[in-house]
Parts: sequence; structure tokens; C-alpha cells
Amino acid sequence: MKKKRFQVMAAVLMYSMFVTACGSQANQNTDINAAAIETENAGMSSETGSPANKNDTSVISGAADNETIIDPSKLFSDRDLSGEYDAAKCDSITLSDKGCTTDSQNVTIDGSTVTITGEGDYFVSGTLSDGMIIVDVDKSEKVQLVLGGVNITSKSSAAIYVKKADKVFVTLAEGTENTLENGGTFAAIDDNNIDAAIFSKDDLTLNGTGTLIIDSPADHGIVSKNELVVTNGNYKITAASHGMTGKDNIAIADGSFAITAGKDAIQSQNDDDDTLGFVYIAGGNFLLNAGSDGVNAINEINIAGGTITVEQSYEGLEARLINISGGEIDITSSDDGLNATDKRSSATSSEAVLSADAPVEKMSDKSTADKTLDSSSDISADERRKDFQGGRGGFGGGMGDTQSDANIHISGGIVRINAEGDGVDSNGYLTVSGGELYVAGSSGGGDGALDYGIDAVICGGIVVASGQSGMAQNFGSGSTQGTILVNTQQQNAAGSDIVLLDSDGRELVAWTAEKGYNSVVVSCPEIEIGRSYTVKTGDTETEVAMDSLVYGDSFGFGGGRHGGQGGGRPEGAPDFHNDERPEGMQQPPEFGNGERPEGMPEPPATEDGGRPEGMPKPSALEDGGKSEEAVEQ
Repeated sequence: MKKKRFQVMAAVLMYSMFVTACGSQANQNTDINAAAIETENAGMSSETGSPANKNDTSVISGAADNETIIDPSKLFSDRDLSGEYDAAKCDSITLSDKGCTTDSQNVTIDGSTVTITGEGDYFVSGTLSDGMIIVDVDKSEKVQLVLGGVNITSKSSAAIYVKKADKVFVTLAEGTENTLENGGTFAAIDDNNIDAAIFSKDDLTLNGTGTLIIDSPADHGIVSKNELVVTNGNYKITAASHGMTGKDNIAIADGSFAITAGKDAIQSQNDDDDTLGFVYIAGGNFLLNAGSDGVNAINEINIAGGTITVEQSYEGLEARLINISGGEIDITSSDDGLNATDKRSSATSSEAVLSADAPVEKMSDKSTADKTLDSSSDISADERRKDFQGGRGGFGGGMGDTQSDANIHISGGIVRINAEGDGVDSNGYLTVSGGELYVAGSSGGGDGALDYGIDAVICGGIVVASGQSGMAQNFGSGSTQGTILVNTQQQNAAGSDIVLLDSDGRELVAWTAEKGYNSVVVSCPEIEIGRSYTVKTGDTETEVAMDSLVYGDSFGFGGGRHGGQGGGRPEGAPDFHNDERPEGMQQPPEFGNGERPEGMPEPPATEDGGRPEGMPKPSALEDGGKSEEAVEQ
């Protein structure tokens, strides 16, 4: 890995010096050409794009600039993107159980093991029922393996093993189907811990337009101990552990991916260098079924395009930084949909967290029928994680530990989440400056549709987030776009519509909730101060008068504890006076002259006004030992 290829941008800033991404809308260009991908960093454009009725606030205390460690223009080389080769100039390797053959002087054959020892382009075809290809060249040399219809099973190792090289390109020839399998065990053949059907110690690129099928019943599908780059091709990966891993990073320009993994479907984790360990997706189609996380990175997940369906997961996307500027993302998770948490070794937070490989119930290797993990299978890992985290995030920040380097920023694209934990959970900051976000949060009361540890702001885009009122959070007062939190006394049925209407009855936002809920956050650019709106949740209508840009800032009935933001009781909420009670509430029992409710034990007897055993002696009072009550008497 050549560290000079990456720029570390916007490192740790002090809390009071964070510059909001709401001051400048994201401007992403994800076109892929023969040279590279030119993508402007979100939040760096001079174009604000702010609705005309919003106060243009360029600096908001506590909000994070669209922090990123990724420079997309550095990720893809010309050769990565092209996938081209000249078959007439390629050395030939033909695989066969009866004996492998080659016309290259840079290839050695030892039974069913084929070793490439020199730089060059190699066209590989044929079948091995128990064999492997090894690339072992100088660290300055590049190798291109063109797979032209191969079927390789290695019963106790990798089908393709890159032992040493500057970089290896695995190119899928057009119109071909290629299969690489491990037989169910990994036995040591040298000092490297080979644990994947494709295992590379150095940079690895997958390209071409053909198809690659990988089956790894013992461990991972594809592993690169440096960079893993994919620019095209069709991939079907089944792995007992992680589907695709790149220690330094995974960068995907395009392709089609169906990944079923016992742990993370896509993962990047570098414990040796805190500036690495990220996933960048510019395009492609993804169908992910994971026993743990759909996409996991110790540092950053950056999605600029593509269609991503996380059909089954513990957490959908997890990283320290999650930046979404494009694409269409659908997530089903048994815990959090999006989770920003800092697990780097240098993390300064006092919050302790579990590793990315926290034990979870393993799913069937090939089954994709069950759309949602049984939440009971995750109780142990889930409860231990919450214990480590010191409880749930606070209302507006503050309950439990927080992480100032954790951030979620949605500036574009469409994100849909169905989560049994928090829908969107950031231990630090949450910023929405564009795009669309729809959340069906937990059906239980211990999680929120939105959950953040320090602050959340919205200054663009559309958000509809339904869940339970017990942990409900709205966006914070630094927002420059109107946002409404409404809680209802009753549960609203799954399949009911959430609709926002203006005072003229015009529909501004409409979404159908997938699960029951009694709390909803709605925000869109049309919400303005001084105007009234109607929030319809199933058969219930709540009238809202926007006295400020934030209506309802916490939990509680009808938008909860307003704190001067939205003011008082929403129109239509019951107003009880004196001894009035809601219909159906019983009169409390009356007790007099020392009577106790049935079943309440007799209090312990004491002598001469003494204290029960263990009760501390009251401290002396300054006014001569008399209490205020005694003085008044």
C-alpha cells in the first residue's frame, strides 16, 4: 500500500470549531472515465442550494464539516478501470487434473499447483478439482490474470494466492463464467495466514465483464491485505466469514454483487494505521445478506452512487464516518441501520465498544429467504454492546459517552431503513443536507428512529422517521430547515400512511410505515416559520404551528418537551384541568388514617421516634437544630 495515494482530510477539530456541511451543499460528480473518477468532496462546493426561506448559517456550533479521509480521484488507475487485454499477447495457462500446461517461461508447474514467477499478462482456462494458482513475483512487478472460463477448487487453501507482487489484476473475460472454491479447510503452506478463496498479500484489482462465483465454506471469500479495487464484473460470493475484505480500503466503481456472508458482507479494517480502513462505492448493484454488518469499515464508508440492498444484517452500515451523497440504499437490520462509532485504536472516547466481529447467530450459508434476523439470536451481543456503551445516546446528546469523531452525513441519494435497533445512530454528529431518508425504527421502546450523541442538524433533503416515542429525538436547534417531531398516544398500525400537509391541504410528504409506531420526525424544504401544518399518522391528525424551525425536541406526548421550540400543546391534544382524567382512567383509591394498599407490608417498628436500622442520622441544622417546619410552627 502506498500511503502517498491518500490524503487525510479534515482530521480532529475542537467541538466549538466544527463547520457545518449545511453551509454548502454537496456537489458530487461520480462519472467514471478512462482516466479516473472525478468526485468533489461533499460539502466543499461553493453552491449553497439552501431553500430561500432558510437562514443562511455557515457556522453552527457542534456540527461537523463533511469530514472525509477519502480522495476519490486517487482510487482508480487507468488500468483498473479499463479491464483491457490483448489475448494474442497473453501467455497461456491451461488447467487440467491430467496435467497443466503453459507456453510461458515465467510459469512453473508442480502437479496441480501453478506458480507465476514473472511480470506479464496470462490467459487462464480449464479446471482443477484440487489445485491453486500462486503469484510470486518481484515487489515492483504487476501481473494480469485473465480468467477465460476457469473452475478451480482448492480443498485446503486458496484457489488464487498472491504471495508477492506490486499489484495483481484479475480480469473476467467477456461472456465467461469462472468459479473459485475452497474445500472447507485452510492448511498453512507458508508463514501467511491464507483464509480466503482469493487471498492477496498485495494490491488486488478485479475487473472485466465476465462472471466470478466464489464459495468459501471455511472462511472469507476475497481478501486483500492492502487495497481491494473492483471496477466491473459480476460476482456471486458465499462465505462463512466475511464476503470481501480489503485491509487498507475497498474501492468499487461498478459491478454486480450478490454476497451471502456469515459475518460482514463487505469489510475494511486496518488496526495498524488509523488513516486507513475505508469503503468507497461509486456505483454498482449490491444484494447483501450478512450475519453481522452489510458494510463495515473501521474508518469511513462513502457511498456516491449505486443500488445497494442490505437484505439481512445485524447493522446495515457501520463506520466512524458514513458519508452518503448518492445512490439508492435499502437496509434491513436487526440492530442499527446506520451506525457511526469510532473503534480505532487511537479513539479518545471513554466509550468501550465491541469489535466488528461480535458474536452473532450465523445464518445459513446460502439462504436468503429470511429477510430479517431473529432478534433473539442477537440478544447476547446486543446487550453486551449496550453495556459497553454506557446506555443509549442522550436526548440531544449527553446520556452516556459520546464520540466527537463519529459522524453521519447524508447529502444525496435515497436511503430506506427498516431497523429493530436505532434507525440512524451516530455517537457524535448527524447531518442531513440533501437526499431522502426514510426510517422504520424499532418496534420496541429501547431504540429511536434517530439517535445521536452530540448534535444533529438538517438543512436540506427529505426525512420521514417513524419509531417509538420513548427514545425519540428530533434534529437540533442549529438546523436551517424546518423539522417536526410528533408523538401520539396510541400505536399507529403497520402499513399506515404518514402524510404532511400544508395549511391549504397540499401534500408535501407522504410515506407508508412498514411497522407500528407512535412517534414520527418529518422534515422537508417546504416547512417554514410562521406557517401551520397537519401531520397525519394513520387515522390521527396533529395540527402544528411552526413558531420556530424545530417543533418538538424530545420525548413525550405531542412532540414532547418543546423547550420553547414549537411551544406548548399541539392543536387537538386534550387539555385536562383540576381532577379531570382521560376517559377510561379509574379514580385512584383513597387511603386514610394509616391505611395501606392491600399487600403492602407493615413498616418496621421503632422505639421513641428512632430510625430504622441503617438510616443515617440527620445532619445538624444551622438554625439551632430546628427545621424550617418547626420554625414556622
